[in-house]
Amino acid sequence: MVLVKIGEKDDRILLQSDAGDRGWFRFLDMTSYKGKEYAALLDEADEPIIMEFREGAGTEKERYIEISDDAVFNAVAALLDETDD
Repeated sequence: MVLVKIGEKDDRILLQSDAGDRGWFRFLDMTSYKGKEYAALLDEADEPIIMEFREGAGTEKERYIEISDDAVFNAVAALLDETDD
């Protein structure tokens, strides 16, 4: 799943999926792992999610990409958990 940033208001960002579904998210934290950036977000149900972050270049918009590799997800989650302590 890929979510594209289509708006922002106050401390929230509006993301849209390829299927056209939209939702507001709050940014929690960002970390780097093996040369990539990862963002921790809070969805509308106050559930935390972690996605790969790709900054937009030129006219391209910010993208948040689902992490399909469990080992990468667990490593990134551990890094984000360390920053909470």
